[in-house]
Amino acid sequence: MNSLQTVKRILHSEVLVEVPIDQMQLDDDLRESYGMDSLGFVELRVQCEEAFGISIPDEAIAAGQLSTLGDVLALVERLSGADHPPATA
Repeated sequence: MNSLQTVKRILHSEVLVEVPIDQMQLDDDLRESYGMDSLGFVELRVQCEEAFGISIPDEAIAAGQLSTLGDVLALVERLSGADHPPATA
């Protein structure tokens, strides 16, 4: 499973986003498209840290750097040292 599929699975099964995985797009806004609230962001952070073996800094959450699915993907790939081209939805 690639990074994008892992993040989508986390959003769907752990954060309980109701949008089907196959309809999730990189430019989807986490709040507007997925209805995520602050608790959802905490759960997303914890699950991504566990799944990718990374530590997401508080600044990434507080500064609003994670507003889209693409933002989350870029962050986890950067922090996990993924050296492959960006995934496509």
